Amino acid sequence: MKTLTKIRLINWHLFENTTIDCTGSTYFIGINGAGKSTILDAVQFALVGGQRDVRFNQAALAGGKRTLASYVRGELGTEGQRYLRGDSTGVIALEFKNPDGTLFSHGAVIDAYEDGRAPDVIYFIVHNAGLDDRWFFQADSNGRLFDTRAFKRHLDHFPLSPASRAQTFSRLEDYRVHLLNRLGQLKDSFPAKIVKGLAFSPLTDIRSFVHNYLLDENLLDVKNLQEQLDTLRHFESLAADVRERIEALNTIDELDKERVANRRRKITNGYIARRARGELHSAELKNARLKLDETRLNLHRAEIERDQLSTHLKFAETALLDSKIALQTDQTAIKERELRDKLAIVEAELNLLRQRQTEVETVLTKERADAKKLKKLLAADNIEIPPALETYIKEKVDKYTSTQVDRYTGKYAQADTEYAIRSTQHEPRNTIRDYHSALTALSQEFNREQILLNEKSTSLRAEASQLEDEIRKLRTGDREISYESEAPNAVRLRRLLRTELGLSSEEVVFLCDQLTIPNKEWQDAIEGILGSNRFTILVPPTHYDAAMKLYRDRRHKDGLHGVALLDTERILKNKTEHASRSMPHTTHSTPHEPRNTLASEVITDHPAARAFVNLLLQNYIKCDSLEELRHHRTAVTRECFVRRNFTDSHLNPQVYKRWFIGERAAPRQIESRQQRLDEIAQEMTALNARDAALRERLALTHDKTRSLIEFEHALEALVILPERTTQHATLTNELNQLDLHTTESLKADVERHQTEFTRLQTEAGSVERRIGGLESEAKNLAEVEIPRLEREIDASIQNAESFLANESADDDLRVEIEKELTRRLERQPVEIILQNAERYEGDHQTAESRTRDRLREAKQAYSMKYDFGYDDTDHATRYTDERNKLVNSELPQYESQIAYQRGLAEQELVENFIHRLREQIEEARQQLSYLNSTLSQLRFGGERYEFITQPAANLRLMYDMVMDSQNVLGASLSDSDFRQRHQQAWDLLLERLTANNQTSETLATELRELQDYRSYLQYDIRIHYPNGDRALLSQINAKKSGGETTTPFYVAMAASFAQAYRLNQPRPSDTIRLALFDEAFGKMDTARTASALKFMREAGLQVLLATPPDKSGSLLPYVDTVCTVVRKNSHAFVIEIDKSEMMRELETQ
Repeated sequence: MKTLTKIRLINWHLFENTTIDCTGSTYFIGINGAGKSTILDAVQFALVGGQRDVRFNQAALAGGKRTLASYVRGELGTEGQRYLRGDSTGVIALEFKNPDGTLFSHGAVIDAYEDGRAPDVIYFIVHNAGLDDRWFFQADSNGRLFDTRAFKRHLDHFPLSPASRAQTFSRLEDYRVHLLNRLGQLKDSFPAKIVKGLAFSPLTDIRSFVHNYLLDENLLDVKNLQEQLDTLRHFESLAADVRERIEALNTIDELDKERVANRRRKITNGYIARRARGELHSAELKNARLKLDETRLNLHRAEIERDQLSTHLKFAETALLDSKIALQTDQTAIKERELRDKLAIVEAELNLLRQRQTEVETVLTKERADAKKLKKLLAADNIEIPPALETYIKEKVDKYTSTQVDRYTGKYAQADTEYAIRSTQHEPRNTIRDYHSALTALSQEFNREQILLNEKSTSLRAEASQLEDEIRKLRTGDREISYESEAPNAVRLRRLLRTELGLSSEEVVFLCDQLTIPNKEWQDAIEGILGSNRFTILVPPTHYDAAMKLYRDRRHKDGLHGVALLDTERILKNKTEHASRSMPHTTHSTPHEPRNTLASEVITDHPAARAFVNLLLQNYIKCDSLEELRHHRTAVTRECFVRRNFTDSHLNPQVYKRWFIGERAAPRQIESRQQRLDEIAQEMTALNARDAALRERLALTHDKTRSLIEFEHALEALVILPERTTQHATLTNELNQLDLHTTESLKADVERHQTEFTRLQTEAGSVERRIGGLESEAKNLAEVEIPRLEREIDASIQNAESFLANESADDDLRVEIEKELTRRLERQPVEIILQNAERYEGDHQTAESRTRDRLREAKQAYSMKYDFGYDDTDHATRYTDERNKLVNSELPQYESQIAYQRGLAEQELVENFIHRLREQIEEARQQLSYLNSTLSQLRFGGERYEFITQPAANLRLMYDMVMDSQNVLGASLSDSDFRQRHQQAWDLLLERLTANNQTSETLATELRELQDYRSYLQYDIRIHYPNGDRALLSQINAKKSGGETTTPFYVAMAASFAQAYRLNQPRPSDTIRLALFDEAFGKMDTARTASALKFMREAGLQVLLATPPDKSGSLLPYVDTVCTVVRKNSHAFVIEIDKSEMMRELETQ
């Protein structure tokens, strides 16, 4: 066996440079956190490699969170220092001894980085050589390690003995292959067993343990079998496709036969219907000839009657003409016609004039009402009412339109007709013209007033818009707008000074901006007295001369008149001199204002402003009443009454109501502007009311011009009304005086003869129309109806023959149709035959069309589905030929291929799947039997353990079929009853092997289960007790104590390592025997702990285990090397102790 002799750790967690000698089983003792697990993790990494496969610190309660980088850099996890090292290189190396005494070494060099990059790892194996520090340390670097790249170059060129050889690997896969071979040709499952042994986990799933640690995976290769089954399924699919095509072609053939039958029935009834129509036309022809004879007889009688009426009509026409001549030559009749013609003309003109007269009267009534309304409005406006308006209102309506005429004499009711006409023509027109002139004058006045009103309204709107803009700006903190409205010249000068002199806004200020008035009661008085001085501009003394020069130069161009510019230097100097004269003996004095002066109510930090305010206000004494004013020469009250030089006056509210001083200025200005907006709103309301009133007055004056002109023209047109009235009366009177008795008699004769002539003319016309109708009817019968019937009879016969020719009826069908026609004529009337034949023809035509459509759809569907090529013929001959070919040729070929391929697939299935699977199952049982033979010699506290198997319940049918296949060969499978006995398992196997979607996770898992021989067995561990009792681990896991359930884990792990190291073979194997256990035997009592370790040693394993000190007493007798792991500060050390001495100390305790 190969034994581990040394463990070399450099920069591995808390171990900086440590070598651990291992002789046989090695026991690491130490308290928690000392570093026991760190050593075993290093051995694990050297044996397993790779950052994904190893599980560091697995004995921790929550699972290890350590990483390869944290081990190399020495992670502490404290707040003061998280890592011992920054960028660092670590070394893990193991030394093994062969049975012949030679050594070999392997391990890894790791570079870990402070910036969080993934570590770089180089693995190495050195054959026939023990560990040598010269491999890792640079010669003259004071203990500095080679990094991974340098180590690879260094080791590849290191001078080894001739028998030694070094290999380096950057790929984990290459390292594992060579390492497993070096460790004794171990299997690929060995790394997982090492990782599993490091941390205890209860053995609850025996099946998974057997799969992962005892029996290797060896899936059966079913690729060839699946290909053969796919080929079989392919031919079966082709055969099924051919059968499906034959079925579709059979349907097409049946539809074609049905179409032919419906076509024969349609042709039969179509021919009979056409022949029956000819029979009906023969009867109609006979009736038409009889009717033609009768019509010609009636026509002859009507012609005789027409000749008689013609003679009578000539006599009546002569009498009528004579009576008309007599009436036309009568003088009285002539006079009557003339008078009636004139009356018609006069009446038409008179009706039009009277209609206009009515319209004029309506308009005139409305105009008089408007005139009265205008009079009231003028009276309300205190405007003098024009006389023309009074005259127009007082005159009556009929004065303009009166035409009183005697209906019998045709004369005016007034005495003088000429006077009436003249008054009608002139007086109303003059009144209207005067009224029109008056309205024009009034409208001009109203227009002028409206223009002024509109101008004022526009001005107020502009002012309101400006006020709203100023209020908006004031509310947002813009005080400039108030200055521009109150002192625009001062604002322009201030802006000019800033622009031209380059001064800031703080250097050029208004006086009002520098003042504050604490007492609100005196603000009006101060604002009023200061007046325009509030906008006095203050500039720095150094810029005063330049400012004055600029002011003088631009005063006319920019309109800067009236702006005050304060000489701050002089006023301060004047203030100082005045103070010195007033108090010559006071060295440090500050002039102040008496509390009773108006200047005391003003506060400012600006010296010049203070001096200027004192100069303006300090002479004004504050008074509480008007009576108190009389005691002073210059004084002021809160109500803004001011006394100057013993004269009293009141300040202008327009000045003091708009504040500009202090913080109250802006709200006050907003308030004053809002008040002005309210006043403007009231003014606009009044203006709008007056505007509406003016519009109403203009509608009664200016808008009447056109209607008055039209009215005047209408009166002119009515001038001829009296004349036309008189003319109408005269003509009516003259017509009434005529003697019309003779005329009436002549009219009666004319009317009588006219009536007789009209009657005869009507009768003659009726006879003529009757003759025309009879002639037309006779002509229609002779020339149209009878020839038509003759043609239709002939056409029916020809149509029937053409119908048969078009339908390609053969001779047999013609004979059959003639027999059917004769049979029907003998049994039924022609009308019934025609009715039934037409209905049957339509029904069979519909049935044929429907069958043809179904046939076409079936042909088209078949052609599209099978790429057969579509034709437009009504028959299905080509499809029938295709069906015959499929039935007689292709289908038998496919069925032959299916039988042959099924034989191949069944042979492959039995020989290379079922028989091979049975061999694997038997081999697995044999392996477990070898393992049980080893376990039978070992006792664990007197107990013996045995692995047992039985068929898996979920695959029992498959298991029975596999194990029953011992005497079945592939060639004889179809002839035996094997398949019938295991039909269900056979179907399951074929279903999973031939699943269409093997990429599906579920299907792939199910097939994998069938390929894996381990899935066919169910595993358990049988425990043999010293008293002869037995128990299964699966049944007692949940019933026994922690120590009793822990024992099987170590038994199973020992069996696993024995399997991995091939210890159960007849010949001993040259492999390593390592078994790693971290925090081992935690839940076992002392006796079981000793038994467990003894069991491991008896199994031939070299155990590396780590426990806390409290377990050491029971374990020492069964280990070879004892090492204590201690930690001091941030470093760990391994101290080998004498096992016998330690045992003696424990015995003495």
